[in-house]
Amino acid sequence: MVSPDKLKIVEVEFLRHKKDTLTAYIFLVFFWFIGLHKFYLGKNTEGVIFLSLPVLSSVFTIFGFFMVNDLFFYSGLVLAGGFALVFIFDLFTLWKQVEKANERIYRDIFEKITGIPYSSVFPTV
Repeated sequence: MVSPDKLKIVEVEFLRHKKDTLTAYIFLVFFWFIGLHKFYLGKNTEGVIFLSLPVLSSVFTIFGFFMVNDLFFYSGLVLAGGFALVFIFDLFTLWKQVEKANERIYRDIFEKITGIPYSSVFPTV
């Protein structure tokens, strides 16, 4: 059994570390080109991918355009289209990604402070 004092500490720590949906959307809308919203949610691998897609797309498209190489040009356009799809997907699912990040943060804090596995206290259905 977890003491009320430990639960209070867990709650305070969670409030300090939890992610905000509005902040994530601001990062997505204004800093989409560097994937800041992914880094904010702790998804560093996805952040690096999000960061590299516009760069690769631009390089391929510009190189293909000036070198008159259709393969590079169309590859750049495909990368840009893929990036646009990921951006639109994130636009509609970012709130759920923030929820999952907060669940992970709460679970980690709970296990660190109480020393009890989260799943043994709050079993998932």
